[in-house]
Order: sequence, then structure tokens, then C-alpha cells
Amino acid sequence: MKVIPGVLLASALILSSIGVALGQEKDPNVSGTASSSTHSVGTVDVHGPIDAHGNVQTATSAEAGAGVDASLTPIRERAKKASTNACAAVQKQLAEISRQIDAEANDKGDAVVAGRIAPEFGMTAETMTAEQSSLNAGLGEVVIAHTLMANSKASVTAEQLFRLQREGLGWGQIAHGLNLRLGEVTAAVKSEYSVAAGRAKADGKPAMIHSGTNVATNAKAGVHAGPASAGAASSVGVGVKVGN
Repeated sequence: MKVIPGVLLASALILSSIGVALGQEKDPNVSGTASSSTHSVGTVDVHGPIDAHGNVQTATSAEAGAGVDASLTPIRERAKKASTNACAAVQKQLAEISRQIDAEANDKGDAVVAGRIAPEFGMTAETMTAEQSSLNAGLGEVVIAHTLMANSKASVTAEQLFRLQREGLGWGQIAHGLNLRLGEVTAAVKSEYSVAAGRAKADGKPAMIHSGTNVATNAKAGVHAGPASAGAASSVGVGVKVGN
């Protein structure tokens, strides 16, 4: 009979322990559950896209980056569809013209050659040489870029065209990306070389390169422009203001 009170006492102690444990689970001040709750709330405060390094980008920087890509994406996509053989031919000829312009600048000085060609694009010699320096490029490639810009219906800057070039696109691909006829590109740049070399005077009217490369348009153009697939070889003498 004396065993019963002991059993009752043990049962009471067990029930008391269970009650304390249940109270702790409901108490928000207990560290075990508070840590989990704090982390959950913390994730709600993350705003903006996450970059490749796991850092949160601000809306402004993300939108700025997207805007730059969006402005050049159509040109990149069109450039990728250009004829490889035609672009290679144009690139080879433009590289030679660029080399000749650079040789003239090395011989006469950048300021002298820029003074001849800059007015063709509505620029001063100082502006052109400053741009050449900022782009870290030869004067020949600056002339190529401005010849394409002067004929492009897309609003692009020289810095943007050089960005595409440094991404790996050749000038022929860039011209195609700008929807310019490859068959007229070499002759137009060759014409501007005549101005840079002092054999022609700048008149503020850059040599023309027509837009569009579809077959119907080229058929209407007749002898004035060869099809893009024919490459630059067919364009020699086309649109040249002064013969060499």
C-alpha cells in the first residue's frame, strides 16, 4: 500500500516535465525557434536581380546593362547571318585600305590626315584625333566606322561599332548588321581614303552605301551594286567619287 503514493508522485513529475516542454515550444523567446523565424523574415527583404557572383544588383544598374545590350542585339543578330565568304572578302579589302590610311597618317601626321577627312563627317580634326585616342584605334578604322555610321539608318556611335568589332565581328559583318549592302562598302571606304590621302577634297557628303540586301532590291539597283554573295570584289569602282 505504501508503493502507490510513490507511483503517483513519479507520474506527477513526468506530467510537469511535459508541460514545461510544451510551453517552451510556444514561447517565441526560446532560441531554437527564434533563429528559424528570423532567417525566414530576412529573405523577404532581398530586392533586385542576383548577378553571377551572388550579389544583388540595383534596378538602375540592371536596367542600364539591359538597355545597352538591347540597342546592339539586332545588329549582332543580323551580322551573324551574313555570308562568310562575302564578309571575309570585304574585311580583307577594308584592312588594306585602313593600313594605307594609317601609313598616310604616320607619314604626314594624324592631325594633317584628320584635318582632311574629318570635315567629310562633320567633325573637326581635333574631335577625330581625340576620338581615335579614346578608342585606341588607327585612323583608318575610325574612317571605316564613320563611313558605316554615315550610311546607317540605325542610331549608333563609333564607340558602339568598335565594341562590336572587339567582340569579334569584322567590319563586313558589322556593315551587314547595319543593313548596308556589302557590295558597296569597300568602294565607299576607298572613296574616303582618297580624301584622307589628299587626292580629293572633303565635301561633307560621305560616299553612299545603300541599305537593304534582299535580292529584289539588288535587282533594281542593277550595276550600281553587286549582290552580297558576290563579295567585295564586284564592288571595285562602285560609288567612288575620285578614281585612283
